[in-house]
Amino acid sequence: MNKRKMTLILACVILFTAFTPAAQPQDVTLYASDGRTIIVPAEDVERWVNVGWYKTPEDAAVITLYATDGRTLEVPEYHRQTYLDLGWYNTKEEVTITMYAMDGRTMQVYKDRAEAQHSVGWYYNLSDVTVTMYDGNGNEHTVFKNNVETEKANGLSQNKNDVMQVMFSAAGEFIHVPYDKVEEYKAVGWYSGGTTKIDPARPMVAITFDDGPGKHTDRVLSILEKYNARATFFVQGKNVPGYASVMKRAVSLNNEIGNHTYSHVNLSSSSTATISQQINATNTAVYNATGVYPKLYRPPYGAYNSSVLNCIAMPAIMWSVDTLDWKHRNPSKTLASVQKDTKDGAIILMHDIHEPTADSVESVVRHLLMNGYQLVTVSELIETRQGSVVNGRVYNSVKP
Repeated sequence: MNKRKMTLILACVILFTAFTPAAQPQDVTLYASDGRTIIVPAEDVERWVNVGWYKTPEDAAVITLYATDGRTLEVPEYHRQTYLDLGWYNTKEEVTITMYAMDGRTMQVYKDRAEAQHSVGWYYNLSDVTVTMYDGNGNEHTVFKNNVETEKANGLSQNKNDVMQVMFSAAGEFIHVPYDKVEEYKAVGWYSGGTTKIDPARPMVAITFDDGPGKHTDRVLSILEKYNARATFFVQGKNVPGYASVMKRAVSLNNEIGNHTYSHVNLSSSSTATISQQINATNTAVYNATGVYPKLYRPPYGAYNSSVLNCIAMPAIMWSVDTLDWKHRNPSKTLASVQKDTKDGAIILMHDIHEPTADSVESVVRHLLMNGYQLVTVSELIETRQGSVVNGRVYNSVKP
């Protein structure tokens, strides 16, 4: 290429460059959280962003956040995390709880308002407002507390032992059986435990425990509960305050609490004032612990006379089977006494303050149940066989 031609090409390139306009910056669309859009020069984007505009629709999207006190807040998606860090929540479910009423109603409540609702009869857990009840086949039914009495009228019970018979085997297995199936199970080696349905035609006895409550009483109650059996506890009033929860448990398991004076005094050699004070103080202690007053008393040492009987407006309960457990402290001898001397209507004397006696209770209960005896309280024994108890009367046993 000659020099002249080269010069001409160069000149053309210079002229083209000089007269071609420079590329202009592109405009940019920005977005607001209320749905507006704006087109701004690219160099102005950051200025608009700084005053609340967003570069993408996603950044400008509005979301609703929630507070535990019921407030809501609409904020741009772009600021979600900032508000979450300040105590707001993504969903309404995170700031509310379900509360329950005893009649079966439910309500969604903001967490900060829950305590106020609790104070007017709403509860945090379903278990707070329901109980388990049982039908005659042992099936469980969850019932709201306000409906319990209605369901009782329909045949349900809160205690499985009320609607089914607890039965046990010689090997120590336990089952619940519908009452109409009991004889079938007996035929194959099962034994009836205790029952709330007393059969007047069947043999029955009353186990009694003196001098407690003490540190072994709760274990005795657990054995009675295991076999759905009941007993009568003749307590010293001075011991009751220290074992108030044990006494309350005894009553809740349908056992009976009797009066054994406040400090184990010999009533037959006491003044009428002392007799009254000993009986009344114990009655008050039992009532304070259980909400129930004793209906029976047992004179310490079995010592009574006409003055004692006339002074105390309750029947005096003696015994027909004395295990002498307080003396020999031998579980085998205690059981042997029961095996040898127990007859229908017997009242059996034991002492729950002694550990060997507590050790003997299960064998005694099993022996009596396996020999067909119903284990009832003293009052149940008297009322089933003779009608109402008679104040001032002495009971050693209650024969058919």
